[in-house]
Amino acid sequence: MEQHRRCHLASLLAAVITTSLILIVGTSCTSKPRSKSIKADTAEAGTVRAGGKNPTSQVDANPGIDLNCVYDRLQNPTESFNYSFKKDTSDDQHLSQEADITPQSIDGRSRSIGSDHAVSFQATRSNAEDWQAALTHLTAIAGMSSTIALVNHNSAMKLESDGLNTNGYDTIHYSIDTARFDATESRMLLSPGDSEKGDAWVTSKGCPVKLVLDSELHRRDGSLIDKIHYEESMVKSEGATPRAR
Repeated sequence: MEQHRRCHLASLLAAVITTSLILIVGTSCTSKPRSKSIKADTAEAGTVRAGGKNPTSQVDANPGIDLNCVYDRLQNPTESFNYSFKKDTSDDQHLSQEADITPQSIDGRSRSIGSDHAVSFQATRSNAEDWQAALTHLTAIAGMSSTIALVNHNSAMKLESDGLNTNGYDTIHYSIDTARFDATESRMLLSPGDSEKGDAWVTSKGCPVKLVLDSELHRRDGSLIDKIHYEESMVKSEGATPRAR
């Protein structure tokens, strides 16, 4: 089956998500086939291998996108911030997760696909069981693992020069566009008509504090599976000071 094949290939590239995150989320794969990343030397001039070492700069100047960092910040917050994740599909399916996070508390709202109503949830850090239960409402971003793996280590990702301060964090800006793939990359990684395009602003550790991505998925015969719009953000609260772990 097409879905089974896509999920199998996705698992080979989704190393950015740890086993613990996958077990907690239990989310299904909904993205396109994922093959092995093209080596950095196939990237076009002016592009960089996201997550690899840029020989002209320090490693942390080009960290790529680390989705596992999102979960780590939710599970072990050292400062106060607002987190949100949204997924909208062309067949009118909508998912949203949002919460105000502090080192001591979670206060959030989530709406699952197929539901018209948001569910509220709260937790305090002193109650480990409630804290873990609240986190299950905030981990849908794991479903993007194969989508990000498709672009995270090849020429689709370009390091821009305008990262600056985004949502209260010093960031690195990547533009994302699979139109940068050469013929070999396109043949290996995409079905006819597939595309991913957007932008990501990440910290020096690769943690995305703003991510906007549009993904178009097709079967091998070119017929449309879905068009998906993703948005993720972490916005630092005013006056927030990181707490030592």
